[in-house]
Amino acid sequence: MIAAPDALITTCAALSLSVRAVGGAIGYSIYYNIFAGKLKVKLPALVAEYAIKAGLPLAQAELFVVTYLTAPTEVSKLPGITAEILEGALTGSQWAYAESLRYVWYTSIAFGICAMIAAAFIPNTKKFQTNRVAVAL
Repeated sequence: MIAAPDALITTCAALSLSVRAVGGAIGYSIYYNIFAGKLKVKLPALVAEYAIKAGLPLAQAELFVVTYLTAPTEVSKLPGITAEILEGALTGSQWAYAESLRYVWYTSIAFGICAMIAAAFIPNTKKFQTNRVAVAL
């Protein structure tokens, strides 16, 4: 908008906002799909791992994980489930979320690098930077 003619400032502002909104929606979709894909793999594995470390018998692991992830209110009704096992499953869930979110940050680094490269190619706008106010609010 710095270099836009006075008659097109509102059009440039509207286009800028539209591009940001569409870019944000696309970015959110990318981030969500990465997060959900990683979580789908890591959540059952880490819940089982931490629950087994807390004392869950290996033979009950599959039933426990399925119940814990699909009907968490029913998990305490399973035979042999202790507070330590539930605490272990909770810790596994927390680590699964944390490890899955890591990949979203890695992806944002790539977007950041692309933005910096694009910014390096912006031409000099010094000739447009004056004290003239096109539209007073």
